[in-house]
Amino acid sequence: KQWYQRRVRGLRPSSSGGRLKKSASDSCVKRNFLVENSRKAKETQLRVNPMKVADARQAKKNEEARKSYQKGVVPGYLQERVQKWKEEEEERIANLPDPTVPAGHVLMDKKEKEETLQVLLRSKDKLTEQLKGLPLRNDTLRLHNTRKEIDDKLSEIEEAIKIFSRPRVFIKQ
Repeated sequence: KQWYQRRVRGLRPSSSGGRLKKSASDSCVKRNFLVENSRKAKETQLRVNPMKVADARQAKKNEEARKSYQKGVVPGYLQERVQKWKEEEEERIANLPDPTVPAGHVLMDKKEKEETLQVLLRSKDKLTEQLKGLPLRNDTLRLHNTRKEIDDKLSEIEEAIKIFSRPRVFIKQ
C-alpha cells in the first residue's frame, strides 16, 4: 500500500499552482516518437556501403581505361619490354662461347695476328739474307752446320707463316 500511496501523492494537485507533478513514467506518455524519429532521419546522412563506393570507383576507372584504349596500338610498356628482351638475347648470344673454337683454345685477335705475321716475315727475310751471304761450297763442317741451322729455322718460320696466314688463328690457353 505504501508504494501506491506515494505514487498517488505525486499526482495530486499542489498548493502552488494547481498543476500536476510529473513523474518519470508520466514524461514518456506525452512524447511523440514518430515526429522525433522523422526529424532524426532527415538530419542523419545515409550510410553507403564502402564496397559499393569502391565498385563505383573501379567501374569509373574501367570506363576511362576503355575510352582511352587505342585499338591496334601496342602499349608503350610492352614495346619497352620487347626491346629489353631483344637486348638481353643479343647479350646472351654475344657471351656464348664460339662453337668453332676447339676446347682449351682462344681465338687470336686480328691485330696481334698481323703483328706476329710481320715479325715472322722480317725474320724470314733476315735468314734468307744470311743464307745468301754464305759461300756456295760446303767444305767445312762449321759452314755445313750453319747452313743446316738456317734451313731448319727457315722451314719453321715458313710453317708459322702458313699458320698465321689463315683467317682464324687459335692459341692454346
